[in-house]
Amino acid sequence: MVDGREVSRYRLTSAQLDAALAQVTVVVMAKAPVAGKVKTRLTPELTAEQAADVHRVFLQHVADRLRGRNRVVVFYDPPDAQAAMRQIVDTELMPQSAGDLGARLAAASYSMPGDVLFFGVDSPDVPMPFIERAIDLLRHNDVVVGPTDDGGYWCIGLRKSVDAAKLLATIEWSTGRELDQTVGRGREMGYAVALADRWDDVDRVEDLRRLVSRLNKSDNEPDMRLLQDLIAVVPTAAPHGGLS
Repeated sequence: MVDGREVSRYRLTSAQLDAALAQVTVVVMAKAPVAGKVKTRLTPELTAEQAADVHRVFLQHVADRLRGRNRVVVFYDPPDAQAAMRQIVDTELMPQSAGDLGARLAAASYSMPGDVLFFGVDSPDVPMPFIERAIDLLRHNDVVVGPTDDGGYWCIGLRKSVDAAKLLATIEWSTGRELDQTVGRGREMGYAVALADRWDDVDRVEDLRRLVSRLNKSDNEPDMRLLQDLIAVVPTAAPHGGLS
């Protein structure tokens, strides 16, 4: 049980998971952590610099957690941020294309050799069993979407055969309708669409408080490391510090 939510009991065997991972490229879509450009809804409770530091911590944590058994590529924005991003993550880097999020996701998917599982950085503590299940669902479905409570999603998986540009062209991003529109559009196009497990994302201060509360209750090593990294940039994230 994690924060009142039952973590999926589904488990792939080690051999099955290795085989699934080998066929999927994990892509992290991320902005460079520039003050005033990222996590702006955390202000004014946090300073613009603190909000950018939270974004940086999330990016580092997500990239570190995902790296290992499969190819991980961080697609960054703006296109001239490679040197700055290289100081933050130790993984393959590629610039995002122009256009809205749908266009950027589509371009990234077309540049990869096979199936792709996309992540943002706003759900840094999503349980590994959820990620494993999303990967396995992609073996049997064309589109896999991991819902968040605000109507968006923490991941989207696309088989190589999916016309990503057409699928994502009409999605109204940052409206709370992204999940329903993506699922509906996928089914209209005749794709097999599956939902992964639901999890939180962090956009607002109340979301950050909820994350910190979860981390304070966790004995999971990556969670404890994430909490300490957050405390280093936002001291009020410490136990009894105001955010928790």
